[in-house]
Amino acid sequence: MCKPLKALLFSLIFSPLLVHAQQSAHSSGGDGASTKGSVAFSIGQVAYSSYTSVAGTEGQGVQQRYELVQVKSATEFPLIQTNWSIDPILPTQVQILLSEGQSFQVGVNWDKSPLNLFARGTYTLFGTISLPNYIGNSNQVRAKIQVQVLPKPAPLDVTIDNSTFAGSTTAFFIPIGSFVVDDPADNIHVVSFLGDGFDNQYFFIQDNILYWNSAERAPGKTIFSIVVRVTDRDGNTLDKFFEIGRSRLDFSSVTVYSAFSPNADRFNDYWGVPEIRFYEGARIFVFDKGGVGLFYTENPDIRWDGTYNGKEMPVGAYFWVIQILETGEIRRGVLNLIRK
Repeated sequence: MCKPLKALLFSLIFSPLLVHAQQSAHSSGGDGASTKGSVAFSIGQVAYSSYTSVAGTEGQGVQQRYELVQVKSATEFPLIQTNWSIDPILPTQVQILLSEGQSFQVGVNWDKSPLNLFARGTYTLFGTISLPNYIGNSNQVRAKIQVQVLPKPAPLDVTIDNSTFAGSTTAFFIPIGSFVVDDPADNIHVVSFLGDGFDNQYFFIQDNILYWNSAERAPGKTIFSIVVRVTDRDGNTLDKFFEIGRSRLDFSSVTVYSAFSPNADRFNDYWGVPEIRFYEGARIFVFDKGGVGLFYTENPDIRWDGTYNGKEMPVGAYFWVIQILETGEIRRGVLNLIRK
């Protein structure tokens, strides 16, 4: 057989097996058509391939997911401002850009954990994007926004619900009153002393309650001046002076006992007048019947133990004199020393 005839027979027999292939990509919502029919798709993007032969054209579609490329940046959002302690209203949707150029809105769930509503400042928040199944986010792209917590107004005033107390000869930690802060924006504050000046050293503040906290006599003082500072949770401060009054018995009302028994039984072993410890210039004298001075002190916390020059004084009557230089008052009386 001649060569041209062989070539013709080869072409007639094997040409149906020769295939011409083409590929194309279609976005979501398109149709792919061939001589065999059509393929419709509506989710994601489709890579569409067509194969052509003498027998016709065959089409095949393979679904692929869109990929999230970008979220609208925080700089494109207006800065969200909120008053101190007030939860801000954040956007519920953000604009996203896909790999095929599409742009549309999706929901977002913001992580508010970095936000401190009780401290002024600007906070950056990130949000998790809610994506449909046909959109991928392999780069874990998140939404971002800035929230500014505005400064809190400073407290308006501070008062104390009681500013007087009675001096005591036995208790040196005495509650006086509670500080009350006028602040419409918040009810949590810390009240403390502003330094050690004035008469602050005599007092103590715990849980915003003022206490007398000293064994010092502070003789002659009935009015004490203190200065306190209120600090709120945003760092605002308010300073204020207070006058605290200490009451004491009138000297004429002070009880002076007329007997004691220094016999070392731990009961009534000493004689004194500690109630006048709050007067300035207190002087206490004890004399025997002959006018000899047996005891003298200017500190009412010191009491007589019934001795003179280290010797026990005999049972009998003695005389006392109490003088208060601050008021110019003097009182006198008899003291019986007994030993039972």
